[in-house]
Parts: sequence; structure tokens; C-alpha cells
Amino acid sequence: MIKKLTTQLFFCFLVFSIEASEKSCEMYNIKIIFDKKPIVSSEDMCSFIDEDNSLYYMSKSCLFYGCEVLKKKKTRLVIPNYLGKIGSPGFKLCNELGGVPQIFEFQKKSNAWQNTERCLFNKRDFIEISFLTKEWKAYIKTE
Repeated sequence: MIKKLTTQLFFCFLVFSIEASEKSCEMYNIKIIFDKKPIVSSEDMCSFIDEDNSLYYMSKSCLFYGCEVLKKKKTRLVIPNYLGKIGSPGFKLCNELGGVPQIFEFQKKSNAWQNTERCLFNKRDFIEISFLTKEWKAYIKTE
């Protein structure tokens, strides 16, 4: 009986945790610069805090490791000039993983605009570059 109750409590906690994380997904205004012109769209974006208490952003499709790049088996990556003086290491990692790095701004409702960097995969999956770097840091080899 206690084992069954413990299992039920664990399941309830798990469902609550997932639902709580889901609720951090909201519609944001997203602004990128393309051809020297701002392009503004509305997109679902999720925010979450990891075990180190760091705040990250990603598309709803990537939450809970749902997109392909986060499911990908991590293997050693050799990125020439990763820590070189030219170019962002995070942008180099994004390119190496097949994404398109972008600096973008986002705004929730009528709050102030904020900015960060993201790695865009296909037309809907994106991950904040700082989270991507955290996930892959141990596998990057520089030359």
C-alpha cells in the first residue's frame, strides 16, 4: 500500500513539474534583423531555469529535449578557431551543429525588449546559444 501511494505521489509530482514548466511557455514578439531591416513576428517561446539556477529560452518544440538537435547523440566536435579572436564561439558551435545563429530581441506583451542569441534549426526549432554551449561544452575540441 505504501509503495502504491509513493508511486502515485511521484507520478503526481512529475505531472505537476511538467505542467509547471509548460506554463512558462508564452507568446512573445520576436525581432530579428534581416537585410538591414527589422522583422517582427509572434512565436511561442519557453523559459526555464536549470539545476544551476540559470535562465534559458527555447522554442516550445525543443522543450523537454523534443527537437532533433537536443536528441542528437553527443560526440566530439572539432571546431577550428573555436576560441579565436574573430567570431563568437557559440555561433561557431551553432554552425557546426547545422543551425543558423541569430541575435534576436524578444518581448512579452508590452514589457521592455530583451535580447539574446539563439541557434535556429529548420524554421521553428531554436535554442538559446548559452544553453547549447552548456550542453556541448564537454565535447568541443579546439585546434
